Parts: sequence; C-alpha cells; structure tokens
Amino acid sequence: MGANNGHANEYEIISKLDGKKISQLPQHFSSWLSNLFPDHSGVLEVKKLNNEQKADISINIGKTIKYISIKSGSSNSFHSEPIATFIPFLRSIGISEVTLKTIVLFHFGDNTFDGTGKTRFTSAELRRAYQTRFKQASDELSENEIIKAIIERCITKGRFLTNYVVDGIYHGTEKEGFYISTESIYRILQRKSHRSKNGTINIGMLTYQPGSRNLWGIPGSEQKRSQSEIKWRSFIRDVYDFKRFR
Repeated sequence: MGANNGHANEYEIISKLDGKKISQLPQHFSSWLSNLFPDHSGVLEVKKLNNEQKADISINIGKTIKYISIKSGSSNSFHSEPIATFIPFLRSIGISEVTLKTIVLFHFGDNTFDGTGKTRFTSAELRRAYQTRFKQASDELSENEIIKAIIERCITKGRFLTNYVVDGIYHGTEKEGFYISTESIYRILQRKSHRSKNGTINIGMLTYQPGSRNLWGIPGSEQKRSQSEIKWRSFIRDVYDFKRFR
C-alpha cells in the first residue's frame, strides 16, 4: 500500500472511530482501545496528526490522550530522513567514525563518501566487496543501548524533540488489523535470540538502506539518493510470534 493509499486508510480508520464509544466498535479495535482507556464510557475523539510526527492519529476520551502510528499492507519502511541529519544523530549516540564511514560507503554505493562516483553498485556487489566491514558495522549498531536510541528516533518518537511518543502501532484497515504497544516493540527489537540477518547493514532486526541508489540515473529518483531509510522487514511475523509465545 503506497503513501497515498496509506493516508486514505488513516482517514477511513478515523471515520470508523471518531464519535463512537469503544463498546460500539468491532473486536479488532475494541480489544486494545479498552486497554488504553480503562474508563472507556465516553466517546472517542480522533484526529489526524502532521507528517513530522511518528504518531499518525491522536485518540482521546475526555482528558486522556493516546498517540497511535498506523501501518498497512506489506509496507515495512518505518523511517526516512536525509543522510545529512541521520549520520550526525548516529555520531551523537556514540557510533564510531569507522562505522559511520561504512554506512556512507554503503549508502552511496559508488566507492565515495559523497555520491560523486561514476559507477554505482548493487547491494549484492557491495556485500562481496565489503562483507567484513558491513558485519562490524552491524555488530556495533546492534548493541542494546544503540538499538534503544534508534527505536526512539525511527519508530516511537522521531527526529523532533517536540514530537509525541507513540503509545503503539495499529497495523491494518478499518475492517481488520492488530495492535502492538510501544513497550512490546522495545521488547521485540531488543531480543538477542531469534535475530536473523535480513539486510546488508543490520540494527538488530531493523535494516538500513538508502532511499534509492538510483543505479540507472533516472532523474526523478536522484533526490532519493540523499535519503536514509530504516526498514523492519519482518514486522508482521515478529509481532505475531511475540503475541503467540510471550
């Protein structure tokens, strides 16, 4: 589901919830909303938030407000920002200069640190050339305190200090879906067992990649080369496993 469809889905969910009592809602909404609002006799007020927030909607009953991120379809991208701001963030949380250079080298994929190389390589080609460097970077990025800081930046709060911290993620549509709390997100992503390598540069279960390496120099995609992207490729499976075995 693309960005435009994602926004349409959010507004459909808002329409389904706004002005309703929790008792009037189907189980895929009422089950988790009842936990968020133990005294749930009032009417829900639901609003769309701006795109700078990690939360897509706010939900309140009376004075109690909760902030929810909405995901849908098979989308596994959780964060995007310019590499020009993401690298300084990583430096601020203690990532070494060696690993920062490895990330930038992978990001541009043209054997330069500024994207000016004439030949752009695929991820598979880069893995063959820099396998050891990528593993060392992944190991450092997967340290527990580093993962916590990246989760906050990329999933639960975002880039801006004034952002709200999300209370959880709802994945689905107005017709069906599931909810996972922020507390559970941290528990899932900080697990060391069952952690598989699902990308070239891993941050625990998350992966780093450029918005586009634009291998063929397509003009409309060139601007995406400056974007860093964080994906949680196994999000749906990891949540279901967590719910099943916890």
